Amino acid sequence: MKRALLVLAGLLAVGAATAQQKISLRFSTWAGGDGLALLQQLAKEYSDSNPRVNVTVEVTPFADYPRKVAIQVASGDAPDVGWLAERDVPAFLASNALVDLRASLYADRNFDAADFPTSALNLWRKGGGIYGVPFSNSPQVLFYNKDLFAKAGVADPMTQYSRGTWDYAAFQKAADAIKEKTGAFGARVMRLDPKAWTSGTLAVLWSYGGGVYDDKFKCILDSDGSVRAFTLMHDMMFKSGSMPRPGDQTTFETGRMAMYMDNVSYSAQLRTVDFKWGIAPMPKGPNGRITQLGQAGYVVFAKSKYPKEAIEFLAFLASKDVMARTARFFPPPRKSVLANPAYLSSNPLIPAESLKVALVNQVSSARVFLAPTNWLRANDVITSGLDRLYQPGANLKAVLNDICRQVDALQ
Repeated sequence: MKRALLVLAGLLAVGAATAQQKISLRFSTWAGGDGLALLQQLAKEYSDSNPRVNVTVEVTPFADYPRKVAIQVASGDAPDVGWLAERDVPAFLASNALVDLRASLYADRNFDAADFPTSALNLWRKGGGIYGVPFSNSPQVLFYNKDLFAKAGVADPMTQYSRGTWDYAAFQKAADAIKEKTGAFGARVMRLDPKAWTSGTLAVLWSYGGGVYDDKFKCILDSDGSVRAFTLMHDMMFKSGSMPRPGDQTTFETGRMAMYMDNVSYSAQLRTVDFKWGIAPMPKGPNGRITQLGQAGYVVFAKSKYPKEAIEFLAFLASKDVMARTARFFPPPRKSVLANPAYLSSNPLIPAESLKVALVNQVSSARVFLAPTNWLRANDVITSGLDRLYQPGANLKAVLNDICRQVDALQ
C-alpha cells in the first residue's frame, strides 16, 4: 500500500510539472526601430501575464522575410505566429501554410470582427476560411527634408499639394533643383535592398497607368505607362543625377536627400535626425494620385506545435487596445481605432493635420499589390532585370520586354 501511494505521488508530481511546463512561442517580424521595440515590449507583457507562455521575437529584413519563412515552413521549423505582407499571402495560402482563424477567432464576440471593413479581409480569405488578421493598412507617404527645400528656395511638397500643383513633373523639377543648388540628392524612390524594389516604385508605375501585372497576372512592366514611369526615374538618375543610382547607400536620414517614399512606420528612424522634416501625399501622375497600400497581417503558421496558444497570442496583438498602441507605427484597419481622434495624435513625430492629409485622406485611392503564387521567383527575375535597366544608355523598352517575357514564362 505504501509503495502504491509513493508511485501515485510520483505520477501526480510529474503531471503537475507537465502542467506548469513553459510553452515557447516564436513571433516573426520584419519590424525595426521603435516599432520593433514596441512589439518586443508587447511580447514581454503577454509572457508576464501568461506564466505558462514565453514569447520570443525573431527579426528578418523585409526583403528576405518571405523566402526565409517559406524555407522554415518547408523544413518544419516555422514560427508559431508572424507577420505576412500582402504580396506574399497568395503563395502561403496556396501551400496551406496558414491556420484558418474563422471559427476560433473571428467568431469570438470579444474580438469584434465587425470592427474590420469587409474589404480589409478579402486578401486573407480562401474558401470559407479567413487566414489572417490585418494589422496595418498603410498607404505610403512622401517624407521630405524641409531644410533642403528651404535652402534650395523650392516650395515644399505639402505647399505644392495645397496649391493643387503637386504632380510628378513638379516632383522631378524640385528634385533636380535641389541637386543643382545644394548638392544633395533630390529624391529616392526604391529602398536600398534591390529585392524590395516595389516599395515606392509601384506608386510611380500605377500613377502613370502602368504596373507589374494586369488582372490576369500577365506582366505589364513593358506597357506604355510603365515605360514612362521608368523613364522618369532613369532620367533623374543619369541625366540630372538627382536620384541615386542602384548601389548608392545614401539614405534620407543622413540629411543628404530631399524626398523619400515609405510607410509612416519609417518615421521611427527619424527620431534623432538633426534636420526638420515632414510628410506629404505622393505626387499625382497622368492616371491619378495612386499610392501603394501596404497591408500586412498577423498569421498563425499551420505547423505550429501550439496552435491554440498561438491563436490566443494573435488575438492579444489584434485586440482593440493593442492596435491602438501599435497604430502610431502601423495604421490599422480597425474602424474604432481610426475613428478615434487620439489616433491622429498617436505619432509624436508627425503633426495630426499632416497625418490626416498625407495618410488618412489617401487611403481611398491607395492600391494593394496583388501577386501570383510564383512571386518569389518572379521577383528574382525582375530584380535582375532592373539591374540592366538602370544603366547609362539602357534601351528601357527592350529591357522591360525581356523582363516580361521571362516573368510570363514562369506561369
